[in-house]
Amino acid sequence: MTTDNTSNTTSASNSDRPGDESDNILSYYAALECASAEMLQAARNGDWDSVCRLEGACAVVVARLRQIALQKPLREREQGTRLRILRAILANDAEIRRICEPLPAMLDPRSFVVGDVSATLH
Repeated sequence: MTTDNTSNTTSASNSDRPGDESDNILSYYAALECASAEMLQAARNGDWDSVCRLEGACAVVVARLRQIALQKPLREREQGTRLRILRAILANDAEIRRICEPLPAMLDPRSFVVGDVSATLH
């Protein structure tokens, strides 16, 4: 790693090779995917301190990713990997939200009991 003191940025020493910048962007997405999986596991374990800590770390990565993506967007052929990662992150996020904000039992479709509902309707 080399550091450019004029701009306070760190770059890989072989960043002039094709694909290195976009590989770097994909590594940020992969890091977010990993962190979201860790957040989900922490939520399942009721470890809300870890969920909050990981959420903060994700916010930092997202901010950096936005900066990098503006400078060097992904190539079209890498969008599939990005979309797969984003779908996984969204699925993890939805599950975390379900765990920490459960629907009332009467609204949760998993709690419906099949039977004669006419007897309970007035």
